[in-house]
Amino acid sequence: MKRIVFLFIISVFFCNISAQKITKNEKDEFTGRQVIETSWVSISDGFTCQIRVIDGFTFLKAGFNCGDHVYAMEDGADFMIKLDNDSIITLANLEYSIAKRESIRIGSSNISHFLLSTRYRLTDEFLNELKNNKIVKVRFVTTDGFVERDVSKGNSGKLLKLFNLIK
Repeated sequence: MKRIVFLFIISVFFCNISAQKITKNEKDEFTGRQVIETSWVSISDGFTCQIRVIDGFTFLKAGFNCGDHVYAMEDGADFMIKLDNDSIITLANLEYSIAKRESIRIGSSNISHFLLSTRYRLTDEFLNELKNNKIVKVRFVTTDGFVERDVSKGNSGKLLKLFNLIK
C-alpha cells in the first residue's frame, strides 16, 4: 500500500511539473476545422483546465475531482475567476454537466473518484485579461451551492503561461 501511495504521489508530481504546451494543432479531416489544444494544467487541488480553440473560438475546459461527492452544474452555471487586479471574470457553463465515476489503476489497486467536466466560452476580452493577470481564486456554482478554491502562486504562473500559448 505504501508503494502505491508513493507511486501515485510521484506521478502527480511529474504531471504538475510538465510544461504548458500545445498538444494538438491540426485541421480536422472531416469538418475542415482548425483545432488547437493545450496540455492540462492544475488550477488548485483536484481542479485542472485546458484550452481548446476551434476555428478561432476559444474554450476553457475544466475538470474537478469531486472525491466521493457527485456534483452537477446546470447549463449557464457560473464559473468565477478572481484576478490579482481584483477584477472578476464570470463564465457560463455551456451545457448541463454531472460528475462521472473515474478509476485510476495503480498496480493491482483501483482508485475511484467522481470527475465533473465542464466547458466555457472565452471571449477575446476575457482571454486578454487572463493573459495579463494572474488568477488568485476560483469559484464554480453547482446545483448544491458553490465550490471555491485559492490558486497558489506556482499554479497562477503556470496558468498565465497556458493562456499566453493562445495567439
